[in-house]
Amino acid sequence: MQAMKIVLLTFFWLIAPTTDLLAQVKENATYYESGALHFKYSYLNGELHGTTQEYYETGELKAEHVYQNGQLISKKEYRRNGALEYEMKYEEGHKTETQIEYYQTGQLFRQRSFLDGNRHGLEIEFYRNGQKKAERNYKYGKKEGNAKGYHSNGKLQGDWIFRNDEPISATIYYSTGEKWLVHTQFDKDGRLNGVSKEYDKAGNLIAKRYYKDDQLIQRKRVDSWWEQWW
Repeated sequence: MQAMKIVLLTFFWLIAPTTDLLAQVKENATYYESGALHFKYSYLNGELHGTTQEYYETGELKAEHVYQNGQLISKKEYRRNGALEYEMKYEEGHKTETQIEYYQTGQLFRQRSFLDGNRHGLEIEFYRNGQKKAERNYKYGKKEGNAKGYHSNGKLQGDWIFRNDEPISATIYYSTGEKWLVHTQFDKDGRLNGVSKEYDKAGNLIAKRYYKDDQLIQRKRVDSWWEQWW
């Protein structure tokens, strides 16, 4: 019997902190003048704690914020139709964000990510018809690696390689998908300085373009086979 009392006392001692914690969590709500629900809050020891929800006056969920002891941990924002528009969260001391933008007519326009306030990761843009318009990679706020642009018909428009936010090569395409221009002579500031090659739709080299500080200085046609190599 004595052993049972000890077990019961230990059990109640273990669950008591949880019971006290639940007793300290309070909920509150605010309303629009129309009477529709606007915000729902939860507090712990007088500080925001748990999920806070914001609603449009018409009843749709507008935003969710998650707090821990008064500190914002994550949030999401929504359009009236329920589509996610913005997401932010803190992970291991870093702030990561996803921003999703739309045309006024509702079609997806752009999706991009941020790390501690800087563009980071893949960024994608779309035409109104839903076709992909561009995709770029960022690393701590600077373009890095591959970037591609597309014609509205879905064909590749340009293919770039960036290093530390500056282009080091670029290939431009006809709207029908064939290679048109090849740029490889960029200076350390990302400006064209040197010779670029121009091709016809059959893939034949037809001209060389001479650039200085991003300006086209001369376009010289290639008329004989040996000129293609010199």
